[in-house]
Amino acid sequence: MAISRYEKFLNVRDRKKRKPRLETFPPIKAVDLIDDNNDVIINFQDGQKLDQLAAQYLGDGRYWWAICLLNDIHLPFGSTVLPGTKLRIPTNINNILNHIQTKVDDS
Repeated sequence: MAISRYEKFLNVRDRKKRKPRLETFPPIKAVDLIDDNNDVIINFQDGQKLDQLAAQYLGDGRYWWAICLLNDIHLPFGSTVLPGTKLRIPTNINNILNHIQTKVDDS
C-alpha cells in the first residue's frame, strides 16, 4: 500500500471557514508575504495553471504553492481559481522561503 506524502501533517480546522485542512506550514498570512515593490498583479485567465505561472515568474513550476500562500488559496486544484480573479504573483521566492524559515525557527 502506498504511503501518502501528507500522512504526517495534522488535520486542523480553519478558524474563519471552519473547514478542515492540512497544517502544512506554520500559520502564515498572505499579508505577511506581500512585497509591493516587486509583486506582479495579474488577472487569472481561463486555461492558466498555477505551476505555469510559477515557472514564468519564479523560474520553477514547483513553486506554485507560493502563489497559493500569497493569495490565500487553500484548494488550488480543479476550478477553485476562476478566470478574472486577480492574483498577486511573487517575483522573488527567497522572500517567501526566508519568511517560512523564520516562522519555523520561531515555533
